Formats: sequence, structure tokens, C-alpha cells
Amino acid sequence: MSQPPSSHTANPGSVRLAPLFTGVGLALALGSFEGAGVQAIFPYIGGGLSTSGYRALWTLTYFVVHWSLGIALMPWSARRFGRRRLFQGAVALAMSGSLLGAFTGNLWVMLISRGMEGLGAGLLVPLSQSLFLASTPPRHHGLVTVFWSNVMLMPFFVGPAAGGWLAITVGFPWIFGLTVPLWLLAAWLGTRGMLDEPRRPASCAPPFDGMGFALLYAGLMSLQVVLDQGEQHGWWYSPFIREASVAAVVCLYLFGWYETRAPHPLLEFRYLARRNYALGLLLLSLGWALFMGWASILPLWAEEDLGYNGLWGGILLIPVGLGALPLSTVLDRLRGLFGLRRLASLSFLLLATAYGTLSVHPGSSLSDLFWPLVVLGLGVGILFVPLTMIVMSEIAVSAVPQAATTANFLRVFSANLGVSVLAVYWSRGSAQARNTLTGELSRYGDPVTQPLSALQDFLSVEAHTLSLDNLLRVSMWLCLAGALIAWFFLIPPRALAAPSAQGYVEETENEALGP
Repeated sequence: MSQPPSSHTANPGSVRLAPLFTGVGLALALGSFEGAGVQAIFPYIGGGLSTSGYRALWTLTYFVVHWSLGIALMPWSARRFGRRRLFQGAVALAMSGSLLGAFTGNLWVMLISRGMEGLGAGLLVPLSQSLFLASTPPRHHGLVTVFWSNVMLMPFFVGPAAGGWLAITVGFPWIFGLTVPLWLLAAWLGTRGMLDEPRRPASCAPPFDGMGFALLYAGLMSLQVVLDQGEQHGWWYSPFIREASVAAVVCLYLFGWYETRAPHPLLEFRYLARRNYALGLLLLSLGWALFMGWASILPLWAEEDLGYNGLWGGILLIPVGLGALPLSTVLDRLRGLFGLRRLASLSFLLLATAYGTLSVHPGSSLSDLFWPLVVLGLGVGILFVPLTMIVMSEIAVSAVPQAATTANFLRVFSANLGVSVLAVYWSRGSAQARNTLTGELSRYGDPVTQPLSALQDFLSVEAHTLSLDNLLRVSMWLCLAGALIAWFFLIPPRALAAPSAQGYVEETENEALGP
């Protein structure tokens, strides 16, 4: 989400732009890489931690949960400690998590390290954008936003291949270990580019919403337990899952209720009453959740069922970047030519086309998947800018920080839901397809006899692939519905422009025009 333009622009001597953009940009990219680097190597992580590839997915979902929490904590933390010290603290936290993850062979310790990495990376997302915008004149904010978004997104396209190469050559712990010196370099460069700030007394920041944070953290972690362990325990047939579900519902409900009454809430939910904010955020979260879910499941399927290694499982996602990155750099011009609502609809049409043409089978090769994944990248490349501006189109410039924090939190957490829900339905669909196939084969003889026993591996691959293909069709229909919602129910931001006040979209467009 774009942050509001700074009320002042730092003079040229107050910051060193080269080390600032290099150091903070490197830290932002490393934070994304910590999440993306594991997406193609869940079987390797499972083997190294003596668990299954399915449980290894937790190393991503726990990262994403804490990533979203870091975004929610950033505004208060910046006011309390200052942006310079917050940047140093976020880097130190993420680096400590990486160091811990590089040396552990225990799943639960790994999840703690992933939480530390996610929290640090989450703080860096809005903090980096704030630092970039505050250090540049308003006429360059469009270019700065493109730079910021590409630096954040690029690791999701190339990170899985890099992580896969490290996993098959030196071992997956090096994904975390090799980032430690890079975190140190980012901290040194970023700090050199920032001004020394006077130490801020506690009275400079509003009171921390401790009760809200406690309820949010308890609710999210209880929900994560349900999503991650529900399949293993038999869902709500298990007392443990029922208790975790009740805890999640109660804590999240109390959090929502408390935030509407808190004097200084962690998140502002009142903006959800506005049509463009609620529907735009729903569509943005849907597109991002589906992308992150498929970016995790496709490499896992390719490795477990097609026999790809971690490197080729990661290379599978590179075509997405080939479509997304070039297109995202010209969106500033495209939104002026086509309009935000048309671009949002086009994004979901491209996503629907990609999921509809991405036909998988046990003999799939990279060439079979290449062009549908490029189209997927085109859809992802268009997704963010128009929907972000539509979400903010009814928000006054002064209210953008609070509205953007809430929207960022919900959008990032949606990735966790996408990964978990797709993984669960893939597993359940695979079991159902396997039972159906086994029943069909049993008509021709005893399935435990030697000739049919040799088909068991083939049945597993076929069942996994059929389940995956069904989920692709569901994703296609969801994206088609998203395109219709964007076209018929979103209000074009120009129609919302008030003659007496300037909103976020109008100010952003004026900045893009320059003086």
C-alpha cells in the first residue's frame, strides 16, 4: 500500500540517497527472500527437520503470520523509537532469526526463527516505503513507488530458484545462513544514509495498544493451529481443534470489538464500511492469496510427483516474474490510458486465463507450463497498483497511514490463508481421488495382488494431479467473479472526487504530473 506523501521533503544534504536506497532496498528484498526462498524446497526442509513436506509448509505460514503482525506494529514503533532505530532493530531481529534457523534441526525452533524473521520483515515493508518517500521530492514518488514494489516482489519470482539451488548444493540451512552477512551490509548502508535522530521520550508516541495486540496475536496463532494441524487431527472431530477454533473465534471477535473502542487502536476497521475500500481490499487479498498459494503448491507438486529437484521446482516460477516485472514498471502510464477499474478487471481476467489454461498432468514439463505462468505474471503485475489506488480512493490524505496499515495487514495475512486453504483442499482432494481410482481398479481384481500393487505410486501421482487440476478450475472461477465485481461494483475514483477536498488519488496523480 502506498503511504501518504511526506509533509516535508528532506533537503539534499540531510540524507545520502545512494546508501539509503541500497541498504534499505537490500533489507526489504532480504525480508521478501526469507519468505520466498523456502517455497520450492518443502520436501528438503521436511527431511532436514525430520518431518513431512506438508508440515514443512508451516515454515512459510508462520513467517507470513508474523510478517503481517510486523506491518501492524510499524506505525506505533516508528513514532516511539524513530525510523532509524526501528530500521536497525528490524534488521537485527530478522538477522537473529536467520542465524537461529541456520543452525537448528528442530521444527519448533525453526518456527520460532521464522516468526522472528517474519516480524522483522513485516516492520521493513511500510518502514522502507516511508523512508524512500520522505527522502525524495513529490515529483519522484511515482518512480520511487515502482522501485519499492519491484524490490519487494522480485524475490517472490527468483527466490524459489535461488533457494532450490542452495538446497540441492549446500543444504537448505544456507538459505538462512548466507543472508546474515547481507543483513549486516544492509544495516550498515541503510544507517549511513539516514540522519541521526534525537532520542524520543515515551510521551512522543501514543500508548501502545497492548490489549489489542495480545488479542490479535492469540487469535491469529489459534487460527494458524487450526489451519496447520486440522487435517492431521481430523478437524472438528478432535477436541483439540475444536478448542483452538473457539479460541480463535473468541479472540478475533474480542479484538474487533475492542479496536472499535480503543483510543489508539492497532488497526482501524471503520474504513471497511466504504465500498471501494472493502471490495478493493477483498479483491486484492483474493488475488494475492491465490498467487501465494499456487506459488507454494506448484513447486511442491513438481518435486513430489514429477520428480523435479529443488532447483527446477523454483525455476518453475521464473516465468511469473518474466510477465510481472516488466509490466509493473509501466503501470503508471497504463493507469492514465485505461483507468483503474478497467485495469483491475483486466488483472483478474488474466489471472482467470492463467488458471484456466494451466492444465497439469503426470507428464507435465516446464514448456507445458511456461506460457500460462507468464500470463499469471501479467495478472500479478497489474494487480497491485490499480487496486491499491481504488482501496484508497475514498480516504483523505491525512487518514492514509491508518487505512494503509489495516489494508496491508489484511492483504499480507490473506497469503497465509491462501497457502493453508489450498494445501488442505489439495490433500483432501487427493485422498478422495485416490479412493475413487482405487475403487475403479478393484473392479478388475484384488488391489493387493502384485500386479496392481505396482500401480500404487502411479495412483498417488494421478490423484495429486487430479486434485490440483480441480483447484485450478476453482481458482479460475473465483478470478472471473473477481473481474465481474471489479467492473460492476467498484466506483471509478474520479467519480468520488470532491470539489472541496483533495483525496489520495488526486494527490498521487498530481505528483505524477510534476510541477
